[in-house]
Amino acid sequence: MGKAELRAQIRAGRAQGHTPSPDFVQRVLAHVPDGAAVCCYVHRTGEPPTAEVIEAMLARGDAVFLPVAVPGGHLEWVDAADARPWDAWGVPGHPACDAARVELPTIDVVLLPALAVTRSGHRLGQGGGYYDRFLVSQQQARTVALVWSDEVVADVFAQPHDVAVDAWVSADG
Repeated sequence: MGKAELRAQIRAGRAQGHTPSPDFVQRVLAHVPDGAAVCCYVHRTGEPPTAEVIEAMLARGDAVFLPVAVPGGHLEWVDAADARPWDAWGVPGHPACDAARVELPTIDVVLLPALAVTRSGHRLGQGGGYYDRFLVSQQQARTVALVWSDEVVADVFAQPHDVAVDAWVSADG
């Protein structure tokens, strides 16, 4: 099996649905110091949900920035406080349309999506390389991938350009 097959397998598993554990938000926040500057993804269908995590970080005074994928395989960022309101399902609207892009301050933590991780922190993303490129400029930041428990695997077939994460949190325990 290679990366493509593993991605297909995990996407099929996500289609079956998952439910986050009641303590998921608190377990994520344990990786984020109070008052931190945080980059956090906006979840898509099947991914560990981030709406409550974002709200909790904003409520305690963290500076939270959400990604906007732009042509060329790069990420731009918007202030989460300006990217509201959340939609009827509790998911922040994709910030690409209206919110102004911001220059990031020094980032303390990056909460990023992953299709899979190994126990040692190797991460399998969607395949576009957006976060790998971004993380090269964020070496000071603690990186935390959010996954489902069945996405912690023995091997993600990491390549030299793949950036490992410092930690991971399983949304369902």
